[in-house]
Amino acid sequence: MNHMEEMWDFPVMEGIDFPNANRVHPLMQKRVETLLRHLYLDNNIKKAALFGSSLEFRCCSRSDIDLYLEKYDRDRKLEPLPEVGCEVDIVTNLSPESALYREIDAKGLLLFER
Repeated sequence: MNHMEEMWDFPVMEGIDFPNANRVHPLMQKRVETLLRHLYLDNNIKKAALFGSSLEFRCCSRSDIDLYLEKYDRDRKLEPLPEVGCEVDIVTNLSPESALYREIDAKGLLLFER
């Protein structure tokens, strides 16, 4: 993850402060920051990555946020997410051999890993 040379470099909106925020479309930066702060408090989350249109120029006001999460305890449910003004699609604990995992690994933005 984080193949920066292949990612867009967006302007960072005022007040946004998380690593690699410039790789997230400006329409999604505040939303992603809100989710990131929430997810980081959940000690069951080992890894969080952003993928999909939030990282691309084609992002628009109708776009959703696609998150990949690896959890330590796969069966433990996530805490309810805060409202961010758009749909949030979450994929968890994919096999590294799956096509979607390989795509996320190639094009996704690692938000954090413990």
